[in-house]
Amino acid sequence: MLIVVAREGVLQTRYLNEEIERLTALCLDLERLRAGVLPSVESLEDAPFLDNYELAMRGVPALKGRVVAHPIIGTTTALTSEVFVMAPGLGWARTTSRFYRLGSPCDAIARRFS
Repeated sequence: MLIVVAREGVLQTRYLNEEIERLTALCLDLERLRAGVLPSVESLEDAPFLDNYELAMRGVPALKGRVVAHPIIGTTTALTSEVFVMAPGLGWARTTSRFYRLGSPCDAIARRFS
């Protein structure tokens, strides 16, 4: 996200507030992981499901695959926001925006992580 600051201050504070909320949630999840606390089954229950996924680059590492039940885009092929944590053996990943439940990786990823 690009934050534009003019002489009178930040022009679009709504977007800045949303970004702070999203990054705060990411930081809290990263702190839990550092403490050894993995996401619970309950917290992953409502996470979108990403199948036939692969690592992709969009200036930063991301995941690309078939997403199901995404809260904004529904069910479609998608490129995620930046991926911060991948736990393919545990069936989840954490991007800037949210957790994803991971289904089957594409063949290239399956070979890489096996």
